[in-house]
Amino acid sequence: MPKPERSAAIRHIAEGCINCGICVQECAFLQEYGTPQELAAMWLAGTGKNTKTFSFECNLCGLCCGLCPKDLDPSAMFLDMRRELVSRGEGNFRQHKTIRAYEKRGSSSLFSWFHLPENCHTVFFPGCALPGSSPHTLYHLFQLLWELSPALGLVFDCCSKPSHDLGDSSRFHKMFTELCEIFSAHSVTKILVACPNCYRVFKEYGGDLEVKSVYEELAESGRFTGEIGAAVTVHDPCGVRFSENVQQSVRTLLQQQGVTIREMKHNRRTSYCCGEGGSVGFLKSEFADNWTEKRVAEAGGNVIVSYCAGCTHFLGRRVTTVHLLDLLLSPQAVLEGKAKMSRFSFTYWNRYRLKQRLKKELPAAICGTREQLKKYQAG
Repeated sequence: MPKPERSAAIRHIAEGCINCGICVQECAFLQEYGTPQELAAMWLAGTGKNTKTFSFECNLCGLCCGLCPKDLDPSAMFLDMRRELVSRGEGNFRQHKTIRAYEKRGSSSLFSWFHLPENCHTVFFPGCALPGSSPHTLYHLFQLLWELSPALGLVFDCCSKPSHDLGDSSRFHKMFTELCEIFSAHSVTKILVACPNCYRVFKEYGGDLEVKSVYEELAESGRFTGEIGAAVTVHDPCGVRFSENVQQSVRTLLQQQGVTIREMKHNRRTSYCCGEGGSVGFLKSEFADNWTEKRVAEAGGNVIVSYCAGCTHFLGRRVTTVHLLDLLLSPQAVLEGKAKMSRFSFTYWNRYRLKQRLKKELPAAICGTREQLKKYQAG
């Protein structure tokens, strides 16, 4: 079904939602404000409470779409509401200062870096979180990927999804288009991603770029076989809610390692959000906490394996949660409880040190920060 455009998306929900209440039963946000149809009608009429803020309290997780018997996507409507508010100068909140600064640092000269070897047409794009939270894992992962494909490039940068989710379309399109133009200028045609959110952004906005998750690549390689003998449950991140190939590759990797999977009731298409989605916690922490509590309860005491660094950190505050890549590359450390994700205060330092290490070790025909490559491209 084609995605409705901006204001048309709101009318689409107003006219198509049948008020069945299935999504409301699962979502504290909708329980607080009403059904998607009611909210769409209220928005179009310009009436109702908190009309300037309520869309920023939705996690944009897409569970409503995964549950909807009419295959509607209310989360897309709430994103469009955010965009309309921002375009009118009414959607900027001081509480979002932290997440906006985090995004800006990701593409800054301090943390961005492009390593493009000769004949490089594919780059590994790990995203912002993983290099800071698990730098050693990422280092060894790239070594493995490089063995599989010696011409593989590496790019430390940000896909600008925070701006996208905050409704700041102007900044998002500027930054993401700039990134894609660099890739195009250097004949990069394929992006290999580790972050589910980056996967979704490149899939939706990357044009002709081929996008593949590193989990698919690793599952196809057949390099991971073992007898870990552990039992875990899997948390599927919202960014790949409808990407069955990515979800299955994760389970294939676990099974190849001899891991038993105990699926939660809500998995894959109907997976619960970890709570971090949509930057809701900055404005409505109780809504974010509600998702976390539901996810932890459904895990039932099992160790959670996720393949999103953000989800792993967010859920890890409440229950034992490990990143799939840590389990694959350091299984013994994970089983002994020694594989810890770095705390937030250390993540920037980790990202910087990893960048400096790889700059020294990796030969490249072209390398530099985003700003340097922009100048190179212009000159």
